[in-house]
Amino acid sequence: MDEASGILHNALSGAQNATPENLVSALILIVLTGLIGGLIMKKFNQPLILGYIIGGVLVGAPYREFFPDSAYLALQALANIGVALLLFSMGLEFSKGDIKPISKVAVWGTLLQVVFTFLCCFGLACALKMPPLTSALFGTAFVSTSTAVILKTLTSRNKMGTLSSRVMIGMSIVQDLTVVPMMVLICNLGHLDDGWLAVAKPICLGAIFMVVMMVLGPRIVPALLQIVAKWNSKELFLLAVTVLGLGIGYISEMMQASFSFGAFLAGIVLSDSAYGKKALYEMVPVRDLFSMLFFVSIGMLLDWRFLLDNFLVVVLLMLATSLSRTVFLAFVTRWYGYRNIIPVAMLFGMTATSEIAFVVIQTGVQEDIFDQETASLILCVVVCSMLCGPVIDGLTGPVYGLLRRTIWKSPINTIAIPQPNLCEHVIIAGGGPVARSIANLLNRLQLPYLIIDPDYHSFQESQKAKLVSIYGDPHQQIILTAAGIERAELLIAANAGFSDNLAAIRMARELHPALPIVTRADSEDEVEMLHGYNIYEIVQPKLEAGLELTRQALLRMEVPAMEIQNYMDEVRFDHYKALYEGQLDYKLLSRLRSFIGIVELNWALLVENSPLVGQTLKSSRIRSTTGVSVVGIMRDGMFTSNPEPNFEFKAGDMVAAIGTATQRRIFGKLAGSEMADTIAAAEHVPEPSVGELSRNTILGG
Repeated sequence: MDEASGILHNALSGAQNATPENLVSALILIVLTGLIGGLIMKKFNQPLILGYIIGGVLVGAPYREFFPDSAYLALQALANIGVALLLFSMGLEFSKGDIKPISKVAVWGTLLQVVFTFLCCFGLACALKMPPLTSALFGTAFVSTSTAVILKTLTSRNKMGTLSSRVMIGMSIVQDLTVVPMMVLICNLGHLDDGWLAVAKPICLGAIFMVVMMVLGPRIVPALLQIVAKWNSKELFLLAVTVLGLGIGYISEMMQASFSFGAFLAGIVLSDSAYGKKALYEMVPVRDLFSMLFFVSIGMLLDWRFLLDNFLVVVLLMLATSLSRTVFLAFVTRWYGYRNIIPVAMLFGMTATSEIAFVVIQTGVQEDIFDQETASLILCVVVCSMLCGPVIDGLTGPVYGLLRRTIWKSPINTIAIPQPNLCEHVIIAGGGPVARSIANLLNRLQLPYLIIDPDYHSFQESQKAKLVSIYGDPHQQIILTAAGIERAELLIAANAGFSDNLAAIRMARELHPALPIVTRADSEDEVEMLHGYNIYEIVQPKLEAGLELTRQALLRMEVPAMEIQNYMDEVRFDHYKALYEGQLDYKLLSRLRSFIGIVELNWALLVENSPLVGQTLKSSRIRSTTGVSVVGIMRDGMFTSNPEPNFEFKAGDMVAAIGTATQRRIFGKLAGSEMADTIAAAEHVPEPSVGELSRNTILGG
């Protein structure tokens, strides 16, 4: 045990004695170990993180035997950078928009859990006869759950985007935010002999750093990235993002806070900026590489001989510290009104202790709060919890199913889907007001549809409105299969969050590669990330709002409708050209839009004394006498496209017609009003779809 403690002390002390040769050998070994461990776990359909840690544990002891301590220190230097970049990418995953709907349980529920877990672990450490200061730091190490383990486990099991995943990630991030302030406070309580000023100085510096980052960071960090983004280089942008994360971490360490915590705060500050999603998208490969490096090196840090000598104590401590989190989290989520699988997911999915615990261990050793035996014990408990976390999380589904069949005998009522009859339908992936408005319109048009709603309260609203909907997550294979995706005509990805839409699109592409998909994108970065998914149509709300405002202004300025339409088509085509380049359907659609602009649809109001009132389309002989083609009628707010020959005109009808300027003037006189005078009055009349207009144009009228 003394040998293991000495190795740990050397590993946590720094890498100042590492040579370049040792650094290279450590890096090669860690990458090879991660690859082999990951391949084995992939073979058995398990999260890759298990392979990383187990592989590190297996090669750790031989590595220490055959390589000098300086090489091992080099490995820890890489691991320190790895955990910083890992936490930086986790901060980028954080979004205030994602936390807002669950803010009560994610903030206040988590703070209650942190206090409860801290007190439990503090009492446990005191029972093991640890000094009060050591017991306090011991409790701090276990208050947080590993966000990295949660993310990788949820991703590997295709559960990202579920309500339970949002609650789990939101709570784990808030937990992480509490650890470093607690650690700084406890560590400085050990310096009371140096006076209150010595204690207060690092706490004040850390507080100033946090306030400056949260207040000025959202203004300064995006501005720095904007300078690099102007060069339009992905490589430079990635380097700038990495430098910002590590640089802010270094500033944090200078302010006597944690290096990793500073990187984490940098990610949070950047996440909600205009460059947040782009930074996360570019950081994914770097994050995966360094997370592998971190978890393998942590596995190598664990000494299996110490673990075997203290196996029973380690297992009991792992169970006690994990249950002090998970049991209370299950209770508090249910107390805040979250039902069904969420409390079960809290109980089984939040087992793994956070990677920030390694920062606590390192700080505790450096501050002489942890002796070597205590540090080794905490390290074994943390690593074992990370190993067991993904395995225990696999119990969530079976246990929930058992509870539903036995104790919870009131399952959620979902509308049964008539599988044989549900075909050529529109799947609306995502609930809320947008999905319900789409469904209401499809209802009026008597077109088959199905809403997949991931939010239970929104699902209940859809049921009250008698809309066809099911409760589930649209990115899950079982839900999309139940929705009949293989027989669907169209998928509308209408989730509020882009990551949710992207997850649904990925799964839809696996199940139905040729399915037309319509989705939204709020930025150029999101449009770029959709490249390669063969999207049929992308709607950018800000772009479309700008075009509509421009259209209304130009109409009021009496710019010809043909010129306006051509301009809007040109803007849209240029905007989406890179995404749809080479796709025949989009080129055809663009040509149709241009054609519609050229033919210039116009409206005429039939007055009471119009000779057309009371006549049918056939008897009126409109086309032979005026030359215009009637392509639609608007009556009482309802649009009838391509009216039948026996359609009878009534006073107050708005008639949509196409033709030359002379032909339109003749028809306007026949209708009883000049068409040019009625265009402005009809500006707010809903226009037919591209499909209706193209069909009517071809058929004539």
